[in-house]
Amino acid sequence: MSRLSIRLSLLVICLAAAGGAVFLLWSSSRTAANDRAAARAFADNARRTTVAIADLRAAQQSYVAIGQGEDFWFARVTAIKTEIDDRIAALRAGARAAETATELDLAATALQEFMQMDLRARDLRRGRQLSQTSDMVYADGLDLTKKAADAIERALTADTVARDTQAAAEGQQQATMSGAAAAVMLLTLLLLVPVQRSYPEPIASLPTGPIVFDAPKPRTHTVRVVPKAAPSEAPSAQPPPQSQPEPRPAVDLDRVATLCRDLARVPDTQALPALLERTAAVLDASGLVVWIADPDGRELSPILIHGYPPKLATRLGTIAKDAGNVTAAAFRTGLLQTVKGDAVSAGAIAVPLIAVSGCVGVMAAEMKNGGEQQGPLLAAASIVASQLATLVGPPSARSRNEAAS
Repeated sequence: MSRLSIRLSLLVICLAAAGGAVFLLWSSSRTAANDRAAARAFADNARRTTVAIADLRAAQQSYVAIGQGEDFWFARVTAIKTEIDDRIAALRAGARAAETATELDLAATALQEFMQMDLRARDLRRGRQLSQTSDMVYADGLDLTKKAADAIERALTADTVARDTQAAAEGQQQATMSGAAAAVMLLTLLLLVPVQRSYPEPIASLPTGPIVFDAPKPRTHTVRVVPKAAPSEAPSAQPPPQSQPEPRPAVDLDRVATLCRDLARVPDTQALPALLERTAAVLDASGLVVWIADPDGRELSPILIHGYPPKLATRLGTIAKDAGNVTAAAFRTGLLQTVKGDAVSAGAIAVPLIAVSGCVGVMAAEMKNGGEQQGPLLAAASIVASQLATLVGPPSARSRNEAAS
């Protein structure tokens, strides 16, 4: 890319991708903070509603207590019921799932039946029929308030599950969009790298010397070319050197883009071995190992292997986070690590898998032909690792999915 207008356009695209990624992270974090605040408010209101239902039950039981004024407790029950109705209305307005609204309706229905029973209990209390009043208060009143409190607890559980599911989906979407933005930025930077072109050398000139004319003759003359040195044989014309072809690029960007597209559309784990083989071909690697961190981030375990014996995974075991090798170093620092090859052993690279929550694993590759020292290959490895990170997901999300299954 040598034209200034094209390079400026690519730079604008790169800056736009970076700005979009930053705005996405900011807006997502703000939305997540608001969702957490709403969840805390919903849970607090639900707990206060449960306490108010317990107070309602205790206030009604005071109808039959000795030495208590019945008018005071009648008014107290009415006031608590009004407070509970307001809280249930607020809970219904902030519900995130249909199941939550259903449970709140059940609680409201139970409380409505409670108030109808309470009117009959008040009439019996005014008529000094304490035995029948006690039967209603300690039987029907206890059952209806327990039914309402249980419905509130189920509504809180359903709302918590719905909010967690929504947060996990938003986190996955954010990771996908961030990976796409990173891929666009890296591809744009690769296109901005200047490419050196080789040109054919100029054709060598033939040997020359001073021109000497013989003595003039009638109507004719002879021209002789005297060389600088007197060779034993006449000099032969040298053929012009053939033009050298342009050097082959180290990375096929079309293959990288196609690979990232196919990784983004992986239907299940059965398609991963073939995609890993294509990854090795694109990076000119003889072997690949994908390491994934445990939910606590303390050690790495191999989950995908290409180019090595199938039983290698059992022999590799796990790698501690603080181990003294490039794989652990890439996981700790979140930076690409390289090991230069020599005449005995091949070179290697370790590329971190970066997600929204941080580094979730490492893609290790054994390189051929000194690929660990070629910048375009390292950039391509970072692009593929960014796409792989969207498939792996944050450790916390993986642990919740495994627990749910």
